[in-house]
Amino acid sequence: MIAIRKASLSWMKSLILMALSLVLVTACHRSVPPQSNMLSASKNSVEACRTVLHALGEACIPSAPQRIVILDEFFLLDNLSTLGLKPVGYTPCLVCMSSDVLSEYIADVPALGDMEAPALEKIVSLKPDLILGLEWQEKSYPLLSEIAPTVMISDPDTNGFKRTLEYLAEILGKSSQVQQSLAEYDKKVEEFRQQFAEKMRDKEISIIGVDDSAFYAEKLGNRIYNQVMADLGIQFSSAHESIKTNGYTPLSIEALPDWDADFLFVLQNYERHAEDLASMMKHPIWSTLSVVQNGKVHPIVLDVWGPITANHFIDDLYQYFITFL
Repeated sequence: MIAIRKASLSWMKSLILMALSLVLVTACHRSVPPQSNMLSASKNSVEACRTVLHALGEACIPSAPQRIVILDEFFLLDNLSTLGLKPVGYTPCLVCMSSDVLSEYIADVPALGDMEAPALEKIVSLKPDLILGLEWQEKSYPLLSEIAPTVMISDPDTNGFKRTLEYLAEILGKSSQVQQSLAEYDKKVEEFRQQFAEKMRDKEISIIGVDDSAFYAEKLGNRIYNQVMADLGIQFSSAHESIKTNGYTPLSIEALPDWDADFLFVLQNYERHAEDLASMMKHPIWSTLSVVQNGKVHPIVLDVWGPITANHFIDDLYQYFITFL
């Protein structure tokens, strides 16, 4: 979560208000019940803007924004790039594993602090005409909406990458590009199924994570790797059915045999996770797992959402499974 020192809050707000005259479009925000995937025309706006409903209210945004700042690299960069748009600034995750999948899209784009602590002064200097963030960053919303029209998007964990893409395309006037992108994804899914459907018929996989030298699991359907694997027809082990709540569910080392499967995928989304896994692999129970003995444990780094990432993930799975099947 974003933490702004109370002592500097007044100063920061004054700086932002001074910069408003330089901002291209001013937000037309008023609080309404959170809704998603809805768009209405602004009838009385002096500016050429449209009123869009988002997770924290509504905002009057330009019909064709040119200077977009995104506050979450993982959930927004992929989708924005898919729609042929390039941000003028973004906030990265400074403790996450680096990935080359989207590096070309931000090669010369300035970083604006961290996802949990955006650099507001830098955002002001970029003169954005639209700011895109996520609902969990709500603490910064009042100040951000004074800089430029700000749209806070509902949790992609719940909505999935397809619905998030469709919502962004709708508010940005890029809906025609969605079908082409999803058609490419569907083609890759079909090619994978043709190659592996029969071979994977009696195979099961488990997905667990490791963090702070402890294992955890997540409810199926919450993350992009679950969604993609389900589309590919991959079967999950019955252990996943025991996870009933959203978020991380801790797993005791004694419960690890329940997650034994034909293939085991271990999430490593943060830099410290490689060391955490190395530590857990020293536990005697780890070596008793048949999937470990068969050499079918596969670490994955996948905390990014969108069609580009999903397509790369399918390619990676294709190359991985073709080795064993």
